[in-house]
Amino acid sequence: MPILVAEDNVAQRTYMRDLLAREFPAFGPILEAGDGLSTVEMALEHRPDLCVLDIQMPGTSGVKAARAIWKGFPSARIIFWTQFPHEIYITEIRKIVKTVDPQPPYGFIDKNNPEPRLLRFIAAVLEDGADMIDPAFKDSFKQPLLTEFEAEALYYLALGLSNWTISRKCKLSIRGVESRLATLYEKLFPSHSAGTADAAYDKLAYNVRTRAFFEALRRGLINDDELEKASAELDEWITRDRKRFAAEPVVKGH
Repeated sequence: MPILVAEDNVAQRTYMRDLLAREFPAFGPILEAGDGLSTVEMALEHRPDLCVLDIQMPGTSGVKAARAIWKGFPSARIIFWTQFPHEIYITEIRKIVKTVDPQPPYGFIDKNNPEPRLLRFIAAVLEDGADMIDPAFKDSFKQPLLTEFEAEALYYLALGLSNWTISRKCKLSIRGVESRLATLYEKLFPSHSAGTADAAYDKLAYNVRTRAFFEALRRGLINDDELEKASAELDEWITRDRKRFAAEPVVKGH
């Protein structure tokens, strides 16, 4: 009955390995992985009773590793043990869990929690098959889920894309982009002034795209690591799309 610990920080991985070996002697051996890709390979090969995954790892994130693990091993019990409890990861975890049938037991806990609480979380998921969410992040797990477009659009706004470019990137009409962005703004700003006496003033006072970027940063819906990856991917796409645009026929009147 193995347990898999996936953590690129050697000191933290050793701590978790020793903790599990000491406190859960009925389970073992303790398998170790230091990056996302080897995590997936080991989990699918050994089908451990529990996977303890760090979120930010080389190769692929712990969240994306969990997606691959659950795809090939739907009953896997996974605990996300992280010092980066950003809402971007929480949102993705919630969306992934909803795609697994039946939904697997999982946990989410900040690394800064005291050891007794960490042990309770592990026992609940491993031995009882219960979901355990760090109390500090229960509100984030209750937030309205962003669609795939909305999650991507936050990066497009942060990177300065126009609606025209977003429409080309996502193969949508500009009107479709505008409609979807409006829905995103409603989710980000539940107390938005639309429909109130303040609506006219606020429309002049604020740039809603910039406000959306700020709110996404504040809530942890985007972060530096993921933004760098999105920027690199966008640069590659822009290079290809420039060539497509140059080859497109010129429409008269434009």
